[in-house]
Amino acid sequence: QEPPQAAATAKAQRRAGDYARAAASLERALGISPHSAELWHQLAAVRLAAGEPEQAAQLAARSNALAGDDPDLKARNQAILEAARGR
Repeated sequence: QEPPQAAATAKAQRRAGDYARAAASLERALGISPHSAELWHQLAAVRLAAGEPEQAAQLAARSNALAGDDPDLKARNQAILEAARGR
């Protein structure tokens, strides 16, 4: 799947609580678009929802490193970082 379709599939899987499949879909998309800050963010959100806060924080930090001048994405990553730290 191309990244946009994979991201949409992952979003539906995440809503359904199928975190393993959502993560797999996003990881496939990242294999095609490894510099996509949005895909890294979505994977961080899946990992957080799956109860993996340490990995979520690492992925959100990676997304931030690629986010450039996107304040909205950086704010969403910050929310994941804070949730991962239990704040």
